Amino acid sequence: MTVYQKELMNLLQNKFGQLSTAQLIEKLSEIGVLDFILCKVLVVREFVNALQRTGVKKIDAMWIASEKFACTYEYIRKCMYYYTDVGLN
Repeated sequence: MTVYQKELMNLLQNKFGQLSTAQLIEKLSEIGVLDFILCKVLVVREFVNALQRTGVKKIDAMWIASEKFACTYEYIRKCMYYYTDVGLN
């Protein structure tokens, strides 16, 4: 963990420690420190990965994701292949 990450964690704990996870995310979005593009990419990638774990083939899972998130297959494809460093590993 970097010094910046440690300081951010301390800052958030001291300032917003009483908030639930949902409230903390809402607060961080209000003050503009969340990257919504990367948040959307994370959600898409995790959705597709979850479908794959249940046996759905990747391309089919990506089509299902495009329907669920009301976006193009190309956007889902970009989320899966362009942002390779985003994920809940």
